[in-house]
Amino acid sequence: MAVCKGMKITSVKADELLKTDVKKFWDCTGLTSYVPVTAALNENQRSALTSFAFNCGQANLKKLCKNRTVSEIADAMLLYNKAGGKVLSGLVSRRKAERELYLKGTKVHDMDTLRSGDKGQQVTVLQILLNYALGCGLDKDGIFGSKTEDAVEQYQEAQGLTVDGIVGENTWGKLLG
Repeated sequence: MAVCKGMKITSVKADELLKTDVKKFWDCTGLTSYVPVTAALNENQRSALTSFAFNCGQANLKKLCKNRTVSEIADAMLLYNKAGGKVLSGLVSRRKAERELYLKGTKVHDMDTLRSGDKGQQVTVLQILLNYALGCGLDKDGIFGSKTEDAVEQYQEAQGLTVDGIVGENTWGKLLG
C-alpha cells in the first residue's frame, strides 16, 4: 500500500505498514549482496544496519558495507550525516546511536574467547562441539593446540565467519546455536 499526503489510516494499519517496511530492511541485511559480512553479525549489528537502511535506503546500505570489515562498518556509518550536502545534527545523532547499537555486544553464552595456547574445561567443550560439527576426531584434552586451531578455522570457513582461529562471540554463537 502506497502512503500519500492526506491519507487516513488507523493506528493498527500504520503499525502493520511500519512492520512490513522494517521487515523489508531486516531481510536486506541478511543478504550477502547488500551486507557481505552478514554471517558474522550479531543481532545488535544487524538491527543497527536495519535502522540505517530504513533511514538511508538499500543502496546506501550496500555502499556502506562494500569492501568493509565488520569493524570498519561501524566507523563508516558516521559518514552518512548529510542531507543536501549539509551536516544535520539529527543525522549525526541518529548515526551515533546506530553505531553505539552496532558496537554493543549480545552475549548469548558465558564462554570466554579462546585461542591457541589456552587450556581448560572450555577448550574441552570446544573440542567436543567441533568433533560433533566436523567429525574431526580431536582429542578432548582441553589443550587448544594446532589441531584444534585448524578445526576452528575449518569450522569458521564452513560457517561464513571470519577465519582467524579465535573462538569469540560469533564462533561460539554458531557452535552453541
